[in-house]
Amino acid sequence: MGKRDEELYALAKGLVEEMGYALVDVEDVVERGRRIFRFYIDHPQGVMVGDCEAVSREVGYLLDAEFDFEAPYVLEVSSPGLEHEIRKEREYAHFVGRRVRLVLRQPGEGPSVIEGTLEGVRSGRVRVRLDDGGERDVPLEGIAGARLRV
Repeated sequence: MGKRDEELYALAKGLVEEMGYALVDVEDVVERGRRIFRFYIDHPQGVMVGDCEAVSREVGYLLDAEFDFEAPYVLEVSSPGLEHEIRKEREYAHFVGRRVRLVLRQPGEGPSVIEGTLEGVRSGRVRVRLDDGGERDVPLEGIAGARLRV
């Protein structure tokens, strides 16, 4: 994650939480020459379009008050989605209890892809309860890709 991503996350986290949502992630990307700030919010009852509009409005006010951007930007607010790509430790922590699919960099003696229920993340390690009842403990740096599963 870039410095701007972290800065935007830190700035907006409190505001989003005060509105009753969890701020899952922030991305600062350039696509087709446009700067886009993507904010992913979550709520136990789900996220509706109106929720995204309300958060977008408030975060937009906050960004405009805090920053003097030299170029225009697009602000996008959405839910993480059903099969959200998990990249950061805080995202693993947020999605504890949900089904995940992990693709491992070097599987060792086991499979290169594991699926199960995310049990937790601690000290840079992710714990997954497998469908057969076993558990697997994987270091974050050993994960090539991770997604939520429906």
